[in-house]
Amino acid sequence: MLTTEQAAYRLAFQIADALIRSGAGSANTTKSLLSIFRKTDLRDVTVSVSLGQVTISHQDAPDKAPSTRVFETQPGTLDIELRTAAGEVLESFVMGELTADEASDRMEEVMAESRIIGHKLIMTGFTMFGVGFALILGGSWGTAISAGVVSAVVYGVYALIQRVKAPEIFSLAAGGLTAVLGATVCGVFFSVTQTAVCIVAALAAWLAGIAAYGAVHDVITGWYVSASGRILEAVTSTAGLVAGVSIGIHAMQPLVGDSMDFIETLEMDDSRWALTVLGAAIVSAGFALASGGRGWKLASLGLFGGLVQLGVLAIGALGINSYGAILISSVVAGALSVSLVRALNLASNATLMIVLLPLFPGMLVYQGVLGVLLGLEDAGDSVLKAAITAFCLCMGGMLGQYLASETLWAGRRRQFALKHPGQKFRREMADEENFSDIMVPIFSKPFTS
Repeated sequence: MLTTEQAAYRLAFQIADALIRSGAGSANTTKSLLSIFRKTDLRDVTVSVSLGQVTISHQDAPDKAPSTRVFETQPGTLDIELRTAAGEVLESFVMGELTADEASDRMEEVMAESRIIGHKLIMTGFTMFGVGFALILGGSWGTAISAGVVSAVVYGVYALIQRVKAPEIFSLAAGGLTAVLGATVCGVFFSVTQTAVCIVAALAAWLAGIAAYGAVHDVITGWYVSASGRILEAVTSTAGLVAGVSIGIHAMQPLVGDSMDFIETLEMDDSRWALTVLGAAIVSAGFALASGGRGWKLASLGLFGGLVQLGVLAIGALGINSYGAILISSVVAGALSVSLVRALNLASNATLMIVLLPLFPGMLVYQGVLGVLLGLEDAGDSVLKAAITAFCLCMGGMLGQYLASETLWAGRRRQFALKHPGQKFRREMADEENFSDIMVPIFSKPFTS
């Protein structure tokens, strides 16, 4: 029989493993683990999460040396099913529905039942990325279909090289080279003239947008070590892609001459709203599919992503610049992501990442770095635009989450005062917490008990 402390540590490391593997950030994971120790009444516990390493320290008494345990796991990308299942177990434990031992046993079942997302589904999601981003960038349907096919081939090449355990930067370089070759073939044989759109759309899933967004997020919330890691990840990923694209361009230009533009400054097309909104919906749905989303949840996230894009276009039509439109839309999306936690059964940060993906600034980072390498004018402006866009997305999303959560907690505080006059209300009460994976020390909806 495990002691209370041993059971808490066991459950904490299981939850940490599931959250980190499913793409949760350091702040989310730390807050979740601390809620476990608060529930078990273990005081003076500190938790540190950084780049896949979890350190938990507990000091029984001021005159005793603290006991420290370290756990390492491999950071992963978003896995909707695993993140949701881990959140449900954590919430059941914090709410007193499961003991630490029962929650630990349930987590073992969750990890055993978690399915590895198959290559076919991921490839389908990447195909949707290519089609959606091509439409967002103003590509024709021929360009969009070509980008979808090339994106699927790029993923196949990437997965093949990863299978032989080569460093990821080589897989990304091979993907960049494949994108240029594929776009060139489509241009020659299928009269697709928007070669640059095809290349960027085919590589959109690999660009540094998510990493840049996460880095800004960690900087704002004070997780500087994680932010540094994400910045390096963004730089390394972009470097690999740009290397492959540069090789491809230099190899193809002598063959096709000036008949194709392999690189040009690309931005969201705001002249045809229907196709741009459709493209955003396809991108969000594709990301959800590649992350394990299924059924109505997949459709809801795709629709949500399209509505966010529609909001950006509508706000821009009012005369507000693109950064202001992105900021305002992100605030609304952040608030809705908190309000819809229960309806979607998905952590608000995961929802926000999916629906904001069409706005992520990865293509700006790519265009800036490639432009500098090829000596194009105004290349540095793209990098600056990427930084501002990432800040607007992150700041807006967090503000929306914060405002929605504060509103919900204000209602809960008033309800508590009416039902329990004279008692002090605290958010960290065990029966006041539920898992919603947001960046502030509050949760997603007031309870009625």
